[in-house]
Formats: sequence, C-alpha cells, structure tokens
Amino acid sequence: MKRLLFLLFLIPSLSWGLTFKDGVQVDDKPTNNKQLSKSPFIPDVILNEFNKLPADHKTKYCGFENYSPKKNIINKDLAKKILGYNSRMDNWRKVEGAYSRDVFKEYADAVTYASVSENDDLKEFLFDKLFFWAKSKALAETKQCYTNSNKNSILKDCEGEWSDPNGQDLAPIKDATVTLEIVMGLNYIYNLNFSEYKTEDPRHKTINEWFRPFYKRIKPAKDFYMGNSAGWYFPNIALMHNNKENYTKLVKDLIAGANEWIFDDGSIKDRTTRGNRALWYHHTGLGEAFVILEMAHAANIKLPKNYEKNLLKAAELFQDSFLDNSIIEPWARKGHNSQASNGIQQFNRNLDSVSFNGPWFHIIQYRYPSHRTSKFLKSEMTPKARSLKSDEVIGIGAGCIYNALANKTA
Repeated sequence: MKRLLFLLFLIPSLSWGLTFKDGVQVDDKPTNNKQLSKSPFIPDVILNEFNKLPADHKTKYCGFENYSPKKNIINKDLAKKILGYNSRMDNWRKVEGAYSRDVFKEYADAVTYASVSENDDLKEFLFDKLFFWAKSKALAETKQCYTNSNKNSILKDCEGEWSDPNGQDLAPIKDATVTLEIVMGLNYIYNLNFSEYKTEDPRHKTINEWFRPFYKRIKPAKDFYMGNSAGWYFPNIALMHNNKENYTKLVKDLIAGANEWIFDDGSIKDRTTRGNRALWYHHTGLGEAFVILEMAHAANIKLPKNYEKNLLKAAELFQDSFLDNSIIEPWARKGHNSQASNGIQQFNRNLDSVSFNGPWFHIIQYRYPSHRTSKFLKSEMTPKARSLKSDEVIGIGAGCIYNALANKTA
C-alpha cells in the first residue's frame, strides 16, 4: 500500500481536465487528449527507473542522509507580496517579501524528501501548507507586470528596467518575475506530487483557485531567449501539459530557439557576456538548456544536429572558467547589462551551495558520464549539494532523480 502511495506521489494528474486559452481557464470539462509524458520536464523512462530504485539508494544520492525538513523556515510562510528589487537584483537583502524564495526552496526540498522517504505525515503537512498559502492568497499583492496578451505582454508602468547602466534602478518587473517563479514552481510541484493526493479533498479547489489568476500574469512564449524560464516557454508548456493539450509544436520551437542561443564556441547569447556575472548567467543558461534537453526526450522530439555538441562545449567553458575566471573574460568584457569584470567573476566557489538552475550538474552526469565536465562535477560536489533536493526554476527535485540514476551501480 505504501509503495502504491509513493507511485501516486510521483505521477502527475491525468484527471483534472482544466481548459485554458492563453493561460486562462475557460472550461472545466474533462479532455481525452494523451499527454506526451507524465511530466513535461522529465521523460517517463527516467521517472519509471527512479521509482524502481531502493529507498536507501535514493536517500543517499539525493543527499537526504541526516536530513530534517526545515519547518521553521517553511512556517515563515510566503509573503503577501514582493516589492523592491532593482534591475541588477543585488539589493535582495532589503526587498520586501524576498524571504519567500527561502520558504519556497525549503518547501521544495521537503517535498522531494517526502517522496523519497515515503513520509505520509510530512506529505500531509506540505499539502496543508500549500492550502494555507492558497487560502491566504500569498504573493497575490505583488504588482502585475506581464499579461498573456500577444500584443502587450508587458504593462507600461513596468517598462524601463536597466534605465540605470549599473542596474540600481527600481524594477517592479523583477518583483513580478520572482513571484511567478515561486508560484509556478509550486504549481509544477503540486501537479507532480499532490494532484492525485486525496482527490476528493476540498483543499484542491482552493489551491487551484489560487493558481489560476497567476496564469493571466504569464507572458506568452513567443520570441525565445535564455532567462525567465526559457523566455516563458516552461510555464506555457506546463499549462498545456496540465490541460492535456498537444504542445509538441511549442517544444519544437523551444528547442529551435535554444539551439540558436548556444554557439559553436560554447558561449551562450546574452549570458556569457554579462561582465562580472558572466559565469553565473552562463550557468543559468546551461541550467535551462539541459532541462530543454530533457523536455525534448520527454516529448520524443529529435534534437538539432549540433545541440548536444554545443551544449557540452558550453559545459566545458563553465568548468574551465570556474577554475580560471580569465577564460570567460573575452566574452564577459562585452558587458551586456552588467558591470565590468576585470577578470574576476562573482560566483560562489562552493558548487554545493548552488541550487538555482542546478539540476544540470546532475543531468550531465547521467547523460554523459564519461565527459570531462561530468567527472569534474562529480569530484567537486558532495551529497550536501543543494541542487540535489530541488530547483527554484522547475521546483521539482530533478537533481535528486538524475543523480540517483547516475549512481545506480554504485
């Protein structure tokens, strides 16, 4: 019985049947379309193989030995709103409600742990916590900056970020973006982990009613770019997936866009050129690019000829630049939306502490175990890596899943 509950915990809903047009719910009638995969972000074969692994193996390679959920942080709860980011987002310590990112991260970690440990009491606590945030309309007071309109997707009074070359101008669009990252991350978590949990429970209705208004705040996936969940493709695809609409074309457009942004020399457009933050933005580009790789596998879509080659070249550039910041300088000095680097990158020297866009650290080790960057990451990181437990972009613990599989013969 416990095993059955665990499997249900990992499988997203096939029954809610919500209908959306441009991200807005228009109908509650059930649909019969077949989803391309159980999750838009992870192939079925990966989830199925992960489910077969022994619990002690998953506990070890997901970094949960001696782990205890940080309920003291989760119980701080999400704020009513986020307010005050500047364009550079280097004032995060002073931003109202910014602590919600920590709440979300610890919540996402605990969800992954609950699935690995098959802890029903913890799962109930986490489901009820999501209900509490929904009931209190958490983050709903954050200024809306995006719409799902193809014509005017950014509201006028939110335009003008980076009007200060140093990025010290207030940028409400950053408040809006962070809010959507948190809410949609919780949405991905809910659909993968809770949508089949106590299906008759009225708390589901409250949770979904909280999510729905945020769908109207999601920018359409139109012109691809790295950042903002791959130019808003991730949330748009996820909404279509939840509604069981065929999103094959959107995934193909996503892959084609990413392919154009990763160059033959391993650099990533508008990411590797970000001054003293170039290594960070290069990393986040890799984070999205590897998730896109998995989305292609999940949707059974063939990758462009040089996608993997250029992606691995980009991973090598990260490795080499991490070890020697001067290597990324030829790109960094272009200073796109950034400050000069002068050969020094602002990037944490401890890879274990990096979680945002972190699943790629583990996806590469599973997909390309013999690659030099895979070997480097394996030697550099420990079971304490925060990227193992969850990711602030897609919420779900993809790092846990891929690292457990990468080490299944260990």
